[in-house]
This record gives sequence, C-alpha cells and structure tokens, in this order.
Amino acid sequence: MNEVLRYLSFGLLIIFNQILLGTNLWAVSPDIFFVHTLLFTTFVRKIPNIYFFILMGFLIDLFFSNISMPYTLIYTMIGLYLNFSNLKWIQRSLLEQLILIILVSLFLNILLFSTNNFSDDMEIRIFINPLLNSIIWSIIFINQRQKWLRNI
Repeated sequence: MNEVLRYLSFGLLIIFNQILLGTNLWAVSPDIFFVHTLLFTTFVRKIPNIYFFILMGFLIDLFFSNISMPYTLIYTMIGLYLNFSNLKWIQRSLLEQLILIILVSLFLNILLFSTNNFSDDMEIRIFINPLLNSIIWSIIFINQRQKWLRNI
C-alpha cells in the first residue's frame, strides 16, 4: 500500500508543480518534490531502495527539465545517503540535517538555473528555496522529535 500511495502522491505533485509553474509561483515556493521525499522518508518506516529515488528523479526531469540531470543526480545522492548511512535519518542531529538539506537544495537549484529557464525569478529561487526547505524540515523535526526519541 505504501508504494501505491507514493506513486499516486507523486503523480499529484507533478500536476501541482505544473500549476505552480503556470502561475509563476514556482520561484517562491519550496521544492515540493524534495518535501515529498522528506515526508515519506520520515513517516514511513521502510526507506525505499536506491532505484526508487533514481526513477523519481528521472521522471521529474522527464516532465520538467530540458536534460535528465538535475533531479536524477540529486535524488541518486539522497537515495545513496539514506540507504547507506549507518544511522537512521531521523536519529541524526537537526543541524546536520539542515546543512545537508540546504546544500542539496542549493546544488539542485544551481543545476536547474544552469540547464533550464523555468522562471524569470530563478535567481530568487536559488536563495529562497533552500531556506524554505530547511524551515519545513525544522517544523517536521520539532513536531516529531519526542516520538522519534522515544522509539530509539
């Protein structure tokens, strides 16, 4: 059931991202695909395998990118990190997670800026998006911290 829910929510996010691009709100919104990945790796006990992340990155690039590189590369890195780390993602410190999210978001937006022309406000997105992604993750982390620490 989790796999079906992942694919269904991913399809809805593709439609929602197209709406954000059409209304030009994409430049000042968090990366919904990245937030989707954070939510599913947080609330679902079993982290998907590396091939799931590569497939998702490739599909996002297929729909929204001129070349299949930015999201595929980033999602491969995320999948490798989550699958080959010695500690669980939710057991790591908040500072380490925020630094990782900011760096990954910054790298992704620089790749998108250099390969695509989605929006006139792409320069703004390079600065705003990592901050929005890290704020969303901080809220999730703070809200779920007690539950996670109890399960360790």
